[in-house]
Amino acid sequence: MNTGVLVHGCNLGAENWRYVAWGDAPDNYGRIPMGVLLALETRASVIVFGTGASQKDYRFPDSDKFGQSLYESEYAREYLDTHFENLSHFNIFKNRLGRICDAAGCGELKSFVFDRLQVETASRNTIDEVRNAGEIFLKHDVERVIIVSSPSHVIRAFRDAISIFHGDRRFRSFRDNLWAVPSITCYEGSTVDDVVVIEPPHRPDRHVIPTHRRIQRMLNLQKLPYERLVAFIEEFDDLLQRYEHELYG
Repeated sequence: MNTGVLVHGCNLGAENWRYVAWGDAPDNYGRIPMGVLLALETRASVIVFGTGASQKDYRFPDSDKFGQSLYESEYAREYLDTHFENLSHFNIFKNRLGRICDAAGCGELKSFVFDRLQVETASRNTIDEVRNAGEIFLKHDVERVIIVSSPSHVIRAFRDAISIFHGDRRFRSFRDNLWAVPSITCYEGSTVDDVVVIEPPHRPDRHVIPTHRRIQRMLNLQKLPYERLVAFIEEFDDLLQRYEHELYG
């Protein structure tokens, strides 16, 4: 079965990008190591490093891209290229793919990965990223898609993938074989428990008020100027406290 792996990009301005994208050995593996491992285990036909709008000068040595401004996907590729041997420091590689620890095996596996790796630089958000990756997967006759991201992001990424792949008949070859796999690392200061999932009402023993639509509208207000957004949050917090007092006393 032809497999395509999408490793979601990480904003290069995010606090501690290296930890989120790469992780800390031996057990805190980031998006890139997880994506590489799955690509090797499934003998993936193509690996896509997704991107967003962020760019940053590449400052790690031993790369001909040193000092160049790179998009997220390009930055991640260069980091993987200059740190590939360090994958052996992660226990998950030692346990599931022991050859990475062997010099000859490491070179063979690196060639496999980079022969299949494509960087995508046109996307500006997760929706774009999933759709553009889907276009690449079609060219490689992919039948199974594996999406890799942080625990606190992979849930939304999976939702977007379902929406796009199920809504476009062109992607029917893999829309029914869609996986989402989390890394270990989250954005700095957050965990998967910080994620809030608001589903449409569906249980007969609970209210049927479409709360999720109000939440969606509220999230759109993040586009407001910073000062206005702060004012809204303060007013909203006052309102919450008023009704929480009625509920909890």
